[in-house]
Amino acid sequence: MWSQHIKLQVLLGLFSLSGISAFAQSDQNFSTNLLKVFKEKDTAHVSHDLAPNFSIAGHTGNGAKFRLNQIAQKYQISDAHAIAEQKVAKGKMIQYSITNTDQQQTNAQALFNPGGKLLYFSLFDQLYGLQRQKKPQLKATIPFENKNGSIYLQVKINNYDRPLRLLFDTGADGMAVGQQLADEIGLKITRENNASVVGGNTTIKVSDNNSITLDTLKIGGQGIAIFPTMSRDGDGIIGNTLIQKYITHIDYDKNVMSLYEFGDFHYQGKGTLATITMPSGVMLLPGQLDIIQGKSYPGQFVFDTGAAYDLICFRPFVRQNRLLVSGFKPESQAATTSMGISSPTFLGKSYQFAIFPLAAIKNLPVTLMGGSTTNEQWQPGVDGSIGTRLLSRYNMTINLADNEVYFVPNKLHALPQDFTLKNYRFGWDNQGQLKVLGTVAGGATSVGGLQVGQTIRNIAEYSIQQLQKKPSLLEEIAAKSKENNIVITLADTTAVTI
Repeated sequence: MWSQHIKLQVLLGLFSLSGISAFAQSDQNFSTNLLKVFKEKDTAHVSHDLAPNFSIAGHTGNGAKFRLNQIAQKYQISDAHAIAEQKVAKGKMIQYSITNTDQQQTNAQALFNPGGKLLYFSLFDQLYGLQRQKKPQLKATIPFENKNGSIYLQVKINNYDRPLRLLFDTGADGMAVGQQLADEIGLKITRENNASVVGGNTTIKVSDNNSITLDTLKIGGQGIAIFPTMSRDGDGIIGNTLIQKYITHIDYDKNVMSLYEFGDFHYQGKGTLATITMPSGVMLLPGQLDIIQGKSYPGQFVFDTGAAYDLICFRPFVRQNRLLVSGFKPESQAATTSMGISSPTFLGKSYQFAIFPLAAIKNLPVTLMGGSTTNEQWQPGVDGSIGTRLLSRYNMTINLADNEVYFVPNKLHALPQDFTLKNYRFGWDNQGQLKVLGTVAGGATSVGGLQVGQTIRNIAEYSIQQLQKKPSLLEEIAAKSKENNIVITLADTTAVTI
């Protein structure tokens, strides 16, 4: 990414921030330390001046540190001085006038939190392609296919004629297709990378500098990962390509994605802001899991629209907190497979789960990852993943520039949680229809007499309207299903016994 954006900037000389003497002592200390960073090419001088959530183009933690180090090594400024300050909701904004070695001047903004710690410096963001606008404009409105909460976009790559059906997957830091499709498109391999997948790691090939088109929006300079195979529905995935370039609003009720420029954005609807971090290419949300009432386990979870479940807890988090022996009652056992790496899993109901600071969701289905020879040494650096069956209960606005997501409960939010009968999974959609989601093991498109995506009219003697109004009836049905067959009536009145 650095090579793509450094061309837009002139290589400059050394920071000299002597012009901020009128401001707080903490700002002067920061400017002095920043001077040392660029003079000695060592970011350690400024580490104590950065806020815990300091970001560069949305990247936080190790991701921000890596980018700051790259800037310190390659970027130079001859002079900069503060020209104004303003109190804002998140702290204090200081405007700088910056002069480069060609004596060209530009302005940049530094946002400090109330404790005087730096949250972002707009010049750093611009080097990595993030530009804030005073009045952000709508760039595109793109319809999407909503498959039980999973978002599929029509995308064209380079000059390949056929529009591709790509899964919008925020659990991936970029785009990916399988080798066979890559050959058809004519993608050129430029490098190899080590990629993290659920349960382990694998090596992939990468093709750089491709262009993609979504509706009328064209984006260039895109890297595309190439896996030997892609064992999922659709032609591939489009990861955080969009959220790194635009404020991304997802409306599940209308099945529309809207892309806006970064800037002073006003969120619509009655919702809640949640803070996100992005230390390694994917967004993380703070969450708290209560396996049973009174036993709470906080963690950091991947914001993962590419995962067709509610919540999965990864093996290190499960093992550390002894979740499988903490009162958890598994309803079924299966396995999760990602890029050929398989891990045993246990599915059941949690007492509740909350994305902080959103209200907790009661009885949320949770999958706990068991141990295997391939995942016991796996260190993903996160505690689990929040999937699309939970996320699709909200209309969401992802704003990476401000490291936040705005959640507004949608039509699905008030409906009962997903449930399991006879190893089949069922759940509601945003139109209030009850659907066959699949099998507990996942991956099947046909489950006995039922097919994934079929609409349910009745379960036993109860209509879906009765089940919506009184979710406790589902517990009654589940208890009966342990000893007796259950009749499922489809929307076309076909009766299937399971």
